[in-house]
Amino acid sequence: MAYLYDSTMLGAPVLSGTAGSRKSLLKACLIDGFGASGVISLAVSGGVATATFAAAHPYKRDVTMAVTGATPAGLNGNKRVLSVTSTTASFDATGIADGSASGTITAKVAGAGWIEAFAGTNLIALKPSVPEATGMLLRVDDTGTTSARVRGYEFMTDITSGVGPIPTDAMLSGGGYWDASNAASAAARPWMLVADERGFHLGISPGDSGYFWLGYAGDIASDKSGDAWGWLLTAGTAYVAASTTNVSTACNGYAGRSARGGAWLARSYAGLAGAVQAQRVGAAQNGTATDAYSGAASYSMTGAGLNAANNGLLLTPCELIHLGRRGTIPGLWHARADLVSAFAHGTIIDGTNDLAGRRLLAIKAGAALASGATPNGVVFLDLPGPRGGGTGERAVSAAGGRLRIRWPRPGPDGARAGQRVGADRVGCVEHGLTDRRVGGRLGRRGYRHDLYGRC
Repeated sequence: MAYLYDSTMLGAPVLSGTAGSRKSLLKACLIDGFGASGVISLAVSGGVATATFAAAHPYKRDVTMAVTGATPAGLNGNKRVLSVTSTTASFDATGIADGSASGTITAKVAGAGWIEAFAGTNLIALKPSVPEATGMLLRVDDTGTTSARVRGYEFMTDITSGVGPIPTDAMLSGGGYWDASNAASAAARPWMLVADERGFHLGISPGDSGYFWLGYAGDIASDKSGDAWGWLLTAGTAYVAASTTNVSTACNGYAGRSARGGAWLARSYAGLAGAVQAQRVGAAQNGTATDAYSGAASYSMTGAGLNAANNGLLLTPCELIHLGRRGTIPGLWHARADLVSAFAHGTIIDGTNDLAGRRLLAIKAGAALASGATPNGVVFLDLPGPRGGGTGERAVSAAGGRLRIRWPRPGPDGARAGQRVGADRVGCVEHGLTDRRVGGRLGRRGYRHDLYGRC
């Protein structure tokens, strides 16, 4: 399950150029949740439960609501919101009889299930709680004003001591930068966060320009089965929020074939001790520019707008390169075509067919643009969670006024996404399947890797 948060939600933490605001934001979203209030009624009808509140609430579609105190007990727990009005929020209640719930019922925006391993004044160390995670920790030093310093650790004994820093001081002394504001002030800055139990994407617009740098901390979608060291941190190598032109190296909406810092893995695929620097390259980044934003004209040779051959929006993963392809950033999709002006920030695309029930959130990616400057790029995040479909290119086609999304499966030869798109591709290195169009053994069908490399 993915958890969606943003600065427009009622009761959301305020991000600013003041010490501690980044820590508060991360703790509220990843651990505590926010916006708690009483539910004046909770009624089930036709498999849908509707919670009614006395006043305005923080929920919107795709946000996860944590419900407690209700009878029947099946109405309690984390529930993904399906629809809202100004005073109601509805969620799936399949299998629960029609009627009104009893009890002293409360609800809040759910935290993403992470834990606070250690803390100090404007300091926090965060860790996933699920056993399948690699178990790395993220330390956030939020004692500054306009940015926080961030670093991963393989193991920590307290808030100031750890083993296996990611990045090391030799790579970047003090760790990376997550810029929050272009000014040391209490002025609020827009932000968004999409998390699951193993990683999270954080987007911030430091200049309130409508364009966000988009960073990531957590487990990757590794090409290596059982990758114990497949943990990634993307962060700036310097504070750049006061600039209207510089690109934060934290931004995963910006891909480059040139050497570019800002992305570090816990270890190499071989497991040798020591963090390594990764390169972020669009899987179909074949445009005129060596480095380019997703969705920009120079990103690929696809052209502007929908792809002419299938009237589709072509999406492609962001690959992580170190001694070959290590994997991809889970839940993140780059747009091949020139789409900078086609999608407003926050636009959500509904999937059908193979992606029925999945929704993709458009994020405007870029520097803190000066007034009137040309927009940078756009990326998409998977809202139901980075769970299914492998790591190949995705085609999102417009049919009958709706967007139809096909998720072809990657071939076992490790071919780069974008060489071919077809709904009948099959293949799994681990299970010995091959692509029937390249003449190999077909084997059993039906396997599908999720974005963490599991089948």
